[in-house]
Amino acid sequence: MSDWRIFPRLETTRLVLREIIPTDAEDLFHIFSDEETMRYWSCRPYTSVDQARGLIEGIAEAAFAGSGIHWAITLRGDERLVGKCGYNEWRKAHRRGDISYIVAREQWGKGIVSEALGAMLDYGFDHMNLHSVEAGVTPGNDASTRMLQRLGFRLEGHLRENFLTDRGFVDSLIYSLLRSDWESARGRV
Repeated sequence: MSDWRIFPRLETTRLVLREIIPTDAEDLFHIFSDEETMRYWSCRPYTSVDQARGLIEGIAEAAFAGSGIHWAITLRGDERLVGKCGYNEWRKAHRRGDISYIVAREQWGKGIVSEALGAMLDYGFDHMNLHSVEAGVTPGNDASTRMLQRLGFRLEGHLRENFLTDRGFVDSLIYSLLRSDWESARGRV
């Protein structure tokens, strides 16, 4: 069982994953207000930094409740948030986590999300005692599906019009990663 009163800081070769704090609001707004970055996200682009502040509050509440945890993705040596990743939902009884991730457009194609998810998955399997991890992807988000597959995720299903956004219902591709898949993939990532 994880105790997030002391927030877990994760480090990789190029990244530091740290707690998302109120001063990250402008950087989150930069990401969430970009129309191209939000193309496959579940909401319209943000129009106010207050929306980013609300997101930070919701993330803090989930961590306090022990139901989910999100990290700021930062480049080593620079505390500025360039993305976020985390477990949206931790179904403890089933040892399953549901993840999401997003990174600023200027960081696309650099392997930032893949590296961050590697650390986050290690943490989930090693410290949260997860058995499986789920990721939902909007069809057409080919970069995301390729990355998940490289990490060992497998396509479990295609749910038609299962997610309501302000643009209407959208499909979801459901990917899943078992602990055993991750242990096999770790050496390849």
